[in-house]
Amino acid sequence: MEESPPPVDSRRRCLVCGAPTTSCHYGVDACRACTVFYRKARNKKPYACRASTRRCGITADGAFACKRCRFDRYERTLRQSKDRYVIQDLPTSLPVPQLPVTEPVTSADKSTPRPLLDKCAICYKMMCAMRRNGELNARVNPPHPTKIAAGEYEIPPSTYGIMNSSSRFLLSGTLDIAEALFPEFSTFTREEQWKLAVSYYNRIFLLDGCYHAEKVFPDDMSKALGAYTAYMSIDIVEHFFDDCPNQSADLDEARSKFIKMALPSSRIAVKRANLDECEFHAVFILTFWFADCLQMRDEVVQAADNYRQQVMSELQSYYREDLKLEDYAARIGELFMLIFFFDRTADVDENFEIYRLLGVFTDDTFVYRLNDQV
Repeated sequence: MEESPPPVDSRRRCLVCGAPTTSCHYGVDACRACTVFYRKARNKKPYACRASTRRCGITADGAFACKRCRFDRYERTLRQSKDRYVIQDLPTSLPVPQLPVTEPVTSADKSTPRPLLDKCAICYKMMCAMRRNGELNARVNPPHPTKIAAGEYEIPPSTYGIMNSSSRFLLSGTLDIAEALFPEFSTFTREEQWKLAVSYYNRIFLLDGCYHAEKVFPDDMSKALGAYTAYMSIDIVEHFFDDCPNQSADLDEARSKFIKMALPSSRIAVKRANLDECEFHAVFILTFWFADCLQMRDEVVQAADNYRQQVMSELQSYYREDLKLEDYAARIGELFMLIFFFDRTADVDENFEIYRLLGVFTDDTFVYRLNDQV
């Protein structure tokens, strides 16, 4: 029997505009309207205050007359929140407590069921196996299947061609895991499914690559996995575009752009967060359901909100019951700030457009066409 969702507290109000809300974004009580506004505004040129005072208030009906002051109030709420935990300014991370040694668990002491996180663990493992098998068997000289299963294969430098093909494996796996994890996903239109998958890809690609690099290259902070079975780093830039089909492209400028990629800072952010597997699966689900900033149908947005609430409830039970934490608000804040750190959808679109203008990407390049309608 499925666990019924917790009752909605009608007294909860958005800390930005004061409107009633059932949502929690970035670890604070903030309504969907204010959060959508904030996510869009932080990627734009800063607004000017209409009164030039930076102190504009809220109208009688709870609306903002000034976009700049609304933006400032959201940022101030994040700073003042108990959940605030800014990754870039931390010398070290909050430690992830080790599970204490206890007596064998009796039936009366069993943890609260966590069906979504448990299923995500199984599905994500299968997706990783699919990506690994697909990428390795696509090589010119693929390893023997027994070596693939045993993890005995080389991890070479990534290239333009590897990146393009591995993106297909990741997005195909994303569509499969979404259908297995979220029953409502199969009822969405094909365009909605693709939009969610691409949005997830733009946010998770580098985070996922850095997370796995912690296991493969724990002592080399200059590397991340640009595919599941190939790495990228500034050191390989000289040969990254060797298999680019258009050798007349401005490859020198493309290499210069590649060098500016923020790999070391991304690896540092993931290392400081020090996610365990359960936390990573929670981040996986939270990152997927960013539907409320994609101008989707209300049914999709509602499904997104439901899954975010469910995974947060299961994550909190994990902290309380498995890790024996009483105060886990700061840790949850760190997870949200990690998601915020890797939310670079606008940067991805901009970089891909630059590569197209340089002639590196063509109109037929798969990763460039991600935002096309299906």
